[in-house]
Amino acid sequence: MSFKPKILLIRQLALGDVLLITPILKQIYVDHAGNCEIDVLTMKPEAFVNSPYVTEIISPAQYLENRKNYHKTINLDLAYESHPDMHILDAYAKYSHGSIEKILDKQIGIFPSQNDTNNILQFINLTIAKDYLVIHMRRDTWPSRNLPEATWLAIVDGLLEITDLHIVQVGSAHEISFDHSPKLINCLSKLSLTELKVLIENAKCYVGIDSGTLHVAASTQTPIVSVFTSAHHKFREPLGRKEGAKFFPIAPDLPCYGCQSRLPPPITGVICSMGDPYSPPCKDRISVIEITNAVIKAID
Repeated sequence: MSFKPKILLIRQLALGDVLLITPILKQIYVDHAGNCEIDVLTMKPEAFVNSPYVTEIISPAQYLENRKNYHKTINLDLAYESHPDMHILDAYAKYSHGSIEKILDKQIGIFPSQNDTNNILQFINLTIAKDYLVIHMRRDTWPSRNLPEATWLAIVDGLLEITDLHIVQVGSAHEISFDHSPKLINCLSKLSLTELKVLIENAKCYVGIDSGTLHVAASTQTPIVSVFTSAHHKFREPLGRKEGAKFFPIAPDLPCYGCQSRLPPPITGVICSMGDPYSPPCKDRISVIEITNAVIKAID
């Protein structure tokens, strides 16, 4: 019987950061020609549903309770936080393989079931019933990544005016949505992660801000228009997509853009040094016109 190593891969939070370990996961599997068992310790198990590379998804509590023995443990908690001046995947690869050049497939992997696909295609055909874009209007814990609701409203109204697309709003129940047009469809808290991938995969464009949902979009070839503030887009941009897959980063017109990469590590949060820590100026310096123009280019 051939030796079958048991490997533990750790990344607990947050959703986007967890999704970005999926290329590492696949490469470990490929390195062993599939002759291995890979467990993932995470607090975001939805990122690995249906993954062909995962043996078991375990929570921190399960890990402490069971104490399985592993031949190798790769802990990616605080990996990119300790290297804020490089792309997240580059930082992960530094810990797992020594170099990002050893990661052959750099695209995020999400694996919808056939049922997921059928459900969303039916939703697209019967409920949306028209070409559409997907938008995620984040409201979360990092102040720099929460655009004012008035800015999002201006973006939505601009898109309603310049396109014929329906706008499907996604995110958690506490995030932003609007209902002042029949072309606006509210899907907040209604989709699983795998269903969200199928929805974005069939959209004309994805619009959002640096978040976990951006990285779901990065698992597709759909054009992406995304806002970035404290984290520079070159450290968050989608990798491994097909040549020609469109990506339009939108940044504030400020010299401090991407400040996160210049702060002393590890970076587990950003306190703005240029203004109110709870209302940093970067979130108020996003051009609505630049976003709507980018969408026009994306869907052209």
